[in-house]
Amino acid sequence: MTTEPRKPLMRCLGEFFGNIAEGIRANPEEGSRQEVSRTVEERVEGDVTLRRTTIDEIEIHPGSEEQS
Repeated sequence: MTTEPRKPLMRCLGEFFGNIAEGIRANPEEGSRQEVSRTVEERVEGDVTLRRTTIDEIEIHPGSEEQS
């Protein structure tokens, strides 16, 4: 069970509408790269830690609409 105090309703609503406002103000031309998934694999062998991080991203170029 978590011991963290619950956020008040007004704070949750503020965060919700703040995220919406941030999306409205964002320039779609700037942030056209979106991280889809991040996978971290870690293995410890004695005094050595081996770590592999795989990041999958999607990048949308303006004006490159698919034509069928």
